Amino acid sequence: MTTTELIALQRAHKQAQSDTTVAYRLNKLNQLRLALKGPWKERLEQALWEDFNKNAAEVNLTELLPTLDNIKIIRKNLKNWLAPQKVKTPLPLLGSTSYTRAEAKGNTLVIAPWNYPIYLSLHPLCTSFAAGNTVILKPSELTPKTSEALNALIEEIFEPQECAVVLGGVPEATELLAQRFDHIFFTGSTHVGHIVMEAASKFLTPVTLELGGKSPTIVDASANGYEAGKRVAWAKYMNAGQICIAPDHVYVHRSQLDAFRKGVKEAVKRHYGDDSTNHPDFVQIVNPRNFDRLNSILEDSKTEAGILDMGGTANVEARKIAPTMVVDPPRNGALMREELFGPLLPVFGYTDLDEPLKEIGTREHPLVVYIYAKSRKNIKYIQRHTRAGATAVNMSLLQIANNFLPFGGVGHSGMGKTNGHAGFLEFTNKRSQFYQWGPPINNFIAAPYTAAKRKFINFLLKNLY
Repeated sequence: MTTTELIALQRAHKQAQSDTTVAYRLNKLNQLRLALKGPWKERLEQALWEDFNKNAAEVNLTELLPTLDNIKIIRKNLKNWLAPQKVKTPLPLLGSTSYTRAEAKGNTLVIAPWNYPIYLSLHPLCTSFAAGNTVILKPSELTPKTSEALNALIEEIFEPQECAVVLGGVPEATELLAQRFDHIFFTGSTHVGHIVMEAASKFLTPVTLELGGKSPTIVDASANGYEAGKRVAWAKYMNAGQICIAPDHVYVHRSQLDAFRKGVKEAVKRHYGDDSTNHPDFVQIVNPRNFDRLNSILEDSKTEAGILDMGGTANVEARKIAPTMVVDPPRNGALMREELFGPLLPVFGYTDLDEPLKEIGTREHPLVVYIYAKSRKNIKYIQRHTRAGATAVNMSLLQIANNFLPFGGVGHSGMGKTNGHAGFLEFTNKRSQFYQWGPPINNFIAAPYTAAKRKFINFLLKNLY
C-alpha cells in the first residue's frame, strides 16, 4: 500500500474510529502492553542494541517502563477523560446547562526521533489512539532495526485504517507532510520543527512540537556541589548525552566548583569505569554524521581557552566519545554555539547569581532549567528570572518520568504538552456544548427595547457585575 493510499484509507475511517468504544480502544492498548512485556520485549532490546548499542537494562528503564506507565494511566483514566464535563451556568442563563466534551481530532501524524525510538513513538501513538484518532507513525530512519520492529509490532496489533507505520527517510517524511492531517505530533530538532510547522501551516493543521535547546543547570552557593556533580553526570552521560532534556551546560558557584568537578568524575568512573568508550553500558553515538559533528566540536574546543578536566578522547571504530568536561571555555566558543546532544559538558564558574541568569536570558528558551540549591529564596529567584518548559530542582531528567506532569517546551524549545491528561488534550478538541431547557433570556432583552426591558438590563449591569 502506498503512502497516499494509506492516508486515504485512514481518512475514510476517521468517523468510524472516533465512534469506537472505550472498551475497544483499551483492549487494543492492553494487547500492546502484553506484547511489550512478553514476546516483543527481547526483539526490541535486540533492535536497539544493533542500532546503537543501547543496553537491554537501559531499554527497559528508559523506553519500555515509561511507555507501559503511560498505557496504565490511560487505561485507568480514559473513561473519565472522555466523559462530558459540566461547567457553571451564570444567573442570566438560568434554564440552560453547559458542558465540554473531548472529541477526537481525526487523522493524526506522529513523527518520532531516534534517541528514544520506542518511547517517543509509542507514547504519543497510544495517547492519540486512546483519544479516538487514526495514527500514522513515521519513526526515524537512523534507527532502522527498531523502526522495522515497531512496524511489525503495530501491524500485529492494529488494523492499518486505525494505526500504521510509514518507514523511510526524508523523502517519505516530506511526502507525509505534504498531506493534510488533523494534528501533527513531532519530536526532534528545532530546525526540523520549523519545517514541520511550515508544512502544517498550509492546511492550518495544529501541531505539537517537542524540540530541544541548550538546557542550563545552575548550582548555587547553597548547594551540595559534590552531590550535584554526581546527579548531573548521571543525567548528562546517560544515552551518551543524546537526550533532549539532558543538562547542556552548567553554571557552578565558585565555592562549589571543585566539589562539583569531583562529583562528576567519580560518578563517571562508577557508571562506566576507567575506559568508558569500551564500556558495554556506554551508548554509541547514533551514526557517523553525529559522531563527526560532536568530534569536530570537541577538537575545536581543544584549541580554545578552558580546562579539559575529563575525557576528551574518541573511539572512531566504536563510535563513542568519552564523557568530557571542560571548565570555563569561551562563552561563545565551540561548545556553546548549538545544542550539544552528546557527552560534552561545559562548566562555568560564577560568583554572582545574576551572571548566569543574564546569560541564560540572552538565549532561546530551553526545555528545562535545572537548579541545584538548598536556598528556597534562590530557587524562587532563579525561577522568576528564567523562562523554560520546566524546572527541576536538585535532580536532573527524572521530571520526565512523572506522566502526571505535563511535558513540553516554550518558544524555540517547542509548543504543546504531552504526558497523561495533558497529552490526551493535545489530541482532542474540547468541544463546548450548550443546552437550553427553559425560556431563554432573549425573551426579556430582545428588541424592541421597551422601558421595562431597559430597566431589566440596567438591573443586570448594576447588580450582577
